[in-house]
Parts: sequence; structure tokens; C-alpha cells
Amino acid sequence: MAIHVSINDCGILSRMDAGAFKVPFVADNYGFFVLKDDVQRDIALCADENGYSAAFDGLHFRLAYELCEDHLKIHVRIENRGDDFDGRIGFHMGVDTWMESWPQWNDSFFPTLLRCEKTHLWGYYMNTAENALAVATSGPVASYDIQYNMTGDPSVHDDLDCGHRIPGTDILFYQNTILPQRHPQHLRIMKAGEIYENTLYMIPVAAKADIKQTLSCIAGIPLVDAEKYTKEPGEKLDASILCSGSYTRTLLAPDGSSVDASAPLSQPGLYQLCVQASNGRQCEASFFIREPWDHYLHHAALNALAKPPKASTHTESFYGLFSTFLYYKHTRDEAFGAKAYEAFEESMQYMFDMDACKPITIPHRIQNISCFISLLVDMYEANPAEKLHYLEKAAKFAELVMAVQDETGAYRNRGTHYTCVVYVAKSMLELALAERACGVPALLKKSEIHYASARRAVDDLVRSLDNIQTEGEMTLEDGMISCSALQIAMFALTLPESERAPYTAAAEYMMKVHSCLEQQLIPDCRCNGASLRYWESQYDVMIRVNMLNSPHGWTGWTAYGKYYLYLLTGKKEYLLSLMNVMGSCSQLIDETGDLRWAFCSQPYVRGRSFVPDYEQEVKDGYRFVDTEKKAYRGKYVMKEYSEQYIDMISDWYRIGEQKVVGGYAFCPLILDGWSDTEADRQGGCCDNDVHEVFKCMEETVLGKAFVHENDDGTLLTYGCAARIIEGRLEITLTSPADQLVYCLKTPCVFGTAHIKGIGIAAT
Repeated sequence: MAIHVSINDCGILSRMDAGAFKVPFVADNYGFFVLKDDVQRDIALCADENGYSAAFDGLHFRLAYELCEDHLKIHVRIENRGDDFDGRIGFHMGVDTWMESWPQWNDSFFPTLLRCEKTHLWGYYMNTAENALAVATSGPVASYDIQYNMTGDPSVHDDLDCGHRIPGTDILFYQNTILPQRHPQHLRIMKAGEIYENTLYMIPVAAKADIKQTLSCIAGIPLVDAEKYTKEPGEKLDASILCSGSYTRTLLAPDGSSVDASAPLSQPGLYQLCVQASNGRQCEASFFIREPWDHYLHHAALNALAKPPKASTHTESFYGLFSTFLYYKHTRDEAFGAKAYEAFEESMQYMFDMDACKPITIPHRIQNISCFISLLVDMYEANPAEKLHYLEKAAKFAELVMAVQDETGAYRNRGTHYTCVVYVAKSMLELALAERACGVPALLKKSEIHYASARRAVDDLVRSLDNIQTEGEMTLEDGMISCSALQIAMFALTLPESERAPYTAAAEYMMKVHSCLEQQLIPDCRCNGASLRYWESQYDVMIRVNMLNSPHGWTGWTAYGKYYLYLLTGKKEYLLSLMNVMGSCSQLIDETGDLRWAFCSQPYVRGRSFVPDYEQEVKDGYRFVDTEKKAYRGKYVMKEYSEQYIDMISDWYRIGEQKVVGGYAFCPLILDGWSDTEADRQGGCCDNDVHEVFKCMEETVLGKAFVHENDDGTLLTYGCAARIIEGRLEITLTSPADQLVYCLKTPCVFGTAHIKGIGIAAT
């Protein structure tokens, strides 16, 4: 692919044409180099006979471009002729990552993956058409930085809000902070007299599938590629090493010991693969051996009562109730079920009027109502013989949702399109399908009304595709896109096969758009497949800085979409992505059974963080809380984060005597009547949204085994071992399952059934 570039007199790259697509650059009047110590200084460059150069305070910078047929090389040289520099020395990548509105965001490139290894950096930026700008360096860099916008009044510190857009990214040649061990550790201070040289490769790649191979060939770096980043006990490592020369590899078990990389892996936990290429380059990858899926639902349910759901202005605050009822549904643990219903009755009475069937707090926030409908359906299905009244209540709450549905079919919140804020239409479908199956004539009639409403909403999504809105600051937003895709695909599965095609096509289009917001190629089991969110920390755990939360509770929306699309199309890529992302999400439960809120996948973030104030103990507001841990007010301190799990705060930041709060620290308590109420905000946070991944886990993978026949006739399996012998499919379950999800090209007999194509059968 021949490329063309435009570079101005200051050495700023402003455009790259790559055949059928273009990579946009921000052509602001600053140089590419940047210094970040007490303040940020952009270093302007001037042209000279050898390229472009600049000097500042003893640091001398040089930049030169080398245009090759199919890629661009940027040669960097920094010489320190002054004193030791103890700060960050970086390089503005310049790629236009600002995504503000449709269709503008289709021309920008999201920073989908940047990753440091000991000897180099690599990654890629991607647009909504899955065109990529792959990047790599010839030598080590300390780290990288993602810039985020801020909104609000900068004169009022607490009024600043972490925004929803990314102005740009920086490579950091030197960084004097904590960093992941995978990063080079010697690039913290640039010593006096030191010279640093590196070459940056910028390589346009039209197809996502070609990114790794292209990077390995052009930049000469080893890369790990695998189908399964999460595995089951007894499976072998099946990773490929992309490398132009010879290499050695070492596999470290969860206990740090070296193990045979070709032998079956039995110990659950995190495995680290280290690759050393003959040219001196190194890379790492991680793989996870998981427990059975019910292990994670069990611990999620226990954590829900110890890090309790609570009544607030936000549905995120009560999401833990989903895990409690879904666990009860599968285990029939009556003692636990009683606790779950007690928790619901005690907390939700402050958020919803169950007699009048209307919300008490922030009544216009329709995702609160739709999620509550989903919860009521789960409560009914956990004990259908005795809890029919919850399904009847759900039908009444559905009337409020339909009341804000406009003539186009969209569910709206004060004029804004809200069908894809969480998944209002999916909640309506969950209700309609439960009513259809319950056998009660009155509810069967209601199911037709609710199904028709959901259909109108989905038809609007199919017409609109990615030209839709969401709450908050507009951007190409993870949930707006994934929730559209999952709702379209879920609805398609309710139709006869002859009617599915336009819905399947629309859902696939939306998931393709969403690709640039997913960790699809990262060789890290902790976040492979997860969506790339970055503004939730301020609301969920009150860390007042943006960071990549990957996975986060809302990653579950991506997994729903992959599952439904696999059932619709039988495409292997959806199954692989589903299982990898569910594996990433399952690791939010640690080896002790403790539930964390999210994984920060950035190498370095520093910000004001909410921690317990142990001098201010709080009396618990709810009786059902199942923990001996005390509750406290919070205070802010500065903290640093570096590729790590972020703890929930609901285990210590619990509701006091006021019983109901605003959704988070700076959210007012809004009650029925649209009035802001001055109230003690103790306990308000949204970290319970992590339970969405367990709601998704229960629907998509719990109790299921999967068999997929590859093009070459081999079988890809999850939850079982399988083989086809003389026209019979034989499976051996490796974890509990009562359903087999299959995609087979070869006609088979399974049990007493004849199966072929895509389907679900009883095991």
C-alpha cells in the first residue's frame, strides 16, 4: 500500500494518505516533543539541513522523517547537554483521536492499543471501518500517556468533570513514576550527557487481521497471538509467536515457577509467557486458567451483600441485586434467597413506590426503571411458583417506559435518545419473553404489547445505526454502540430465520463500528476482548481522574452482543471474543473470592482518590449488609495507579441513616417532584455496576458447553471435550452444563437429536 504524507515547516505531520483511507493528524502549532515535569512544555521545532531540531534548558531534540513505500519512519534523537532531567520527556503522536459527533467520528482514529514491552512499544489506532494505523518503536520507551478532556468550571475545583473525549496521546521516552514491570525500568531520569535515539514506525493497515503480522515484519518485533486467552484446567497453551527469526519462550505459572509450555495447564490463575527473540527484542503475554463459571457467580452474590446495593438516583447502585437473585435461581439456596429478597425489600422501598409502581428518585432517568424491570423479571424467575407478583409489577413499570416512547420508536429522556443508555429495549424484551412463558392469560396479552414496543425501538435502532445519541457528553461511546448492537441482535433471535437478515446485518455493522473500542488484539488475559471505557471512575469509585477501565461492568454489553451474533451467524470470531471477554471479566473476582470494581489497563494514572476516613465512622443504614467491616466517611488523597485492579468502595462507603442518596459524591438527591433535596450524601457511589458482567455471564455462558466446527473439521470447544465419530457427536463435560451451544457443518446425531448448523441442545 503506497502512502503519502504532508509535513509542515515546523516538522508537524498533518496528513497521511493510505490508499483507500486517510489517517488524520492534528496540525496545531506545537512541536511533537513535550516535557512534563511541574508544568507541560511543548517544544516547537525548526527545519534545518538534517530535518527538524529544537533546544530547551540543555535538552537538544532532533527529528527526521523517512518515507518508505508502505510506512513512515520517524527518527528521534535527544541529547542532554545540561543537568539530569527528572521528569517526563515525550512525543505527541498527533493522531486525531477527537470523536465528537456523527459522522465526524468516522474520520478519527481511536487509540485502541498502545503497549510497552521491555525493548519497544507497539499498538494501533483504529477507525470505525476497522482501518488501522499500526505503530511500533525500534527501541525501548518508558511509557505512554492518554490525554482526556475536562468539562465544568476550572475555577471551582470540585466542579470539574472528567470528560468523554480524547484530545491525543503521547509516547513517553522517559517517565519518573511507578510503571508495570513489563516496561523498561531504566528510563526514569535522563542523565547529563546521555543520548537517546529511537525510531517510530507508522504503518497504515487496511484490515484488522493483518495488524500483528505487519508490525512483526516491518518493525522486526516478536508478538504473541492466540485464539484463547482464557482457558480451562487441562488445556494446553496454543499461542503463536510471530517472529522473523529464532526465539525462546518461558512460561511462568501463577506461583512464579517455570512450567512446560507444551504440557496441559492445571493450576487456575494467571500464567505469564515471556518471549526472547534472537534479535534481542522481547515481548510478554498472559493467559488465565479459570474456575467453573458458577464459582464466579457464587462469589459475586456473596460480595453483593458485603458491598451492598443501595437506593440512590442511579440504577448502578442497586446492580448487585442481580447477582443475588441469579445465584439463588441456580442454587435454590433458600437461606441465601431469603437474604436476597430482604435486601431488595429494605433498600428498594426508598427508590421505588411498589404500590403505585413509580420511581421515587430521579423519575426521568428511564434506565433506572428499565433495569428495575429486568430485576423484577429475575426475581420472578428465581422462584416462579411464589413470586408471580414481581412479574405483574414489572408490567406496570413498563407502562412508564412506553410512555416516553416517541413516534419513531425511540425511548427518550427529556428529548434525548435513551434506547441505548443501558438497554431499555432488552429489558422490555426480557419482560415480554417472561410473560409469554409464564402461562398467565392476562400477562400473555401484555407480552404482546411489550414485545411490540421493543420491536418499534429496535426498528428505530436499525434505521439510525450509529447516528444516535446517549447521555453525557457526545462521543463515539462504547455503550451507545454496543447496546444498540446487542438489542438488535437479541431481538433478531426472537424472529423466524426468514426475517432475521436485516437485523443481523445491522447488528454486525454496529459491532464492526465498536471494534475500535475493544481490546481485541492485546495479548493480556486480564483485558482481552473488554471494551475501552475511561470516564466511569469519577462516578463509580470517586477517583477524580479518567483511566481506561477495561474490563468494567459495562463490558458486559459487548459480551451480550457477541453471544447473540454467534447464535445468529455461527461466526467463530464472535465465540472467541465472547469467551475471552468473559474470561477477562471473571478475573474481577480475585483468588480469595473478593470482587474488584474494574481493571485500570493504563500504565500510569495519578489523581485525587476517595479513601476511608478512619476518624469518621458511620452507622450502617441497612440491616441486611453481610459484613463485619465498618463503614466510614471518605476523604480525598492523591494516589497512583499502574495496570492494576481497582477496588470497590461500597465495602466501607455505605449508606448512613438517611437510607437513600444521590448516585455519587457530587450528584444531588433528586426525588419525585423534580426537586433537589439537601441530604447527607454518605454512601452514594456507582461501583455496583460491576455486577452487569455476572448478569451477562449467567445468560451467555453459565451452564453451557460450546462446540464449534472449524473450516478444517477440527472442533473448538468450551466447557467440554468433543469429537465426531461415525456421524455421532460425543462430548465430555469439563464443567457443569445443561445446554450445548453448537455450530456444526457436519450433520451429527447428538443423543437422540439430529443436529447441524447453529443451535442449542440439552446435554
